[in-house]
Amino acid sequence: MRRKRKFKLSLKLTYVLSAIVMALATFLIYYYSFDARMKVMACTGNYYYSDSQIFDIAKVNSASRSLLTPSFLVERNLRADPLIESAKVTKNKDRILLDVKEKTVIGYFVKNGKNYVLTNEGETIELDQKYLKNIIHFPLMSDFTDQQLENIWKEFAKYPKLLTRGVVEKIAEMVPYASSYDANMIKMTMQDGNVVYTSVADLMMMSRYEDMLSQLRGQSVCLVLDAQNSTINKLDCAYLNMSLEEREAKRKEEAERKRAEAEKKAQEEAEKKAQSESGEQQPSEDNGEQPSEDSAQPPEEADVEEETEDWVLMPDSGMLYSASQNLYQDPSTGAYYYWDEEAGFVATE
Repeated sequence: MRRKRKFKLSLKLTYVLSAIVMALATFLIYYYSFDARMKVMACTGNYYYSDSQIFDIAKVNSASRSLLTPSFLVERNLRADPLIESAKVTKNKDRILLDVKEKTVIGYFVKNGKNYVLTNEGETIELDQKYLKNIIHFPLMSDFTDQQLENIWKEFAKYPKLLTRGVVEKIAEMVPYASSYDANMIKMTMQDGNVVYTSVADLMMMSRYEDMLSQLRGQSVCLVLDAQNSTINKLDCAYLNMSLEEREAKRKEEAERKRAEAEKKAQEEAEKKAQSESGEQQPSEDNGEQPSEDSAQPPEEADVEEETEDWVLMPDSGMLYSASQNLYQDPSTGAYYYWDEEAGFVATE
């Protein structure tokens, strides 16, 4: 009996050991088999991250074994990244598809020697050094206060269909630009070299930037966005780069020049009028000749030049200015003004 029991026990142990050996052999054969590896890997929905970066975050590569790479584990790895909002993994034998949705970044800034990205939901996320090259997709935001950054991301959150990633990618740098009528304007240097000035409330006009390029001429053009009037105005970059004191001096110089021209023109008209009155007092000889059309035309009409449309928006005052007429116009009311050194803007009669 004892021998029989020992035989049965040894037989069972033999079966168990054989099963373990076979399972281990099967695992080793599968693990080192080429057929066990991922042969097709694809990624969709990524914008900032490249495909290889997504695979790196998911910890999936060509050496990964299909049965040893469960979908839930890959999804967990992807969702752990602060820039990935959601992820879905689909597997089919030796094929794996990673579908991700990234958060929308509106810019990055440097604080305490570290790089942070700002999303349109107000999240501030430290950027991993190994993914630093991804900053080409969004602009550098320098010298903004926390309140200014909050105002900017709230505007992007308000117009997600207009202020898209494509719009953001056209901007190289954003910095504060204080003017006399808006202390929170933004100066944006574009990737193409143009410069755009806008208030936070007018940021949504950036969606029209691409359409305006076909109408612009010249390089390093400066534009001012005006959402209230739905316009984008082309301005002289030299004027915008001046300080407020330099602009005031230029305005006074321009006003003085226009005043001198007006006085000279008035003097010439007075002299012509005096000559005309003097000629009327002398008897004229009738020689039977008819006056020519040129002599019959009033002198002032002959000297009138066609006025050109040169109205431009002055960002420091919010007024439209015409250099040829030396007049200012309020876009909201349509009223015209001229500049007086002592009284400031004076309405024309």
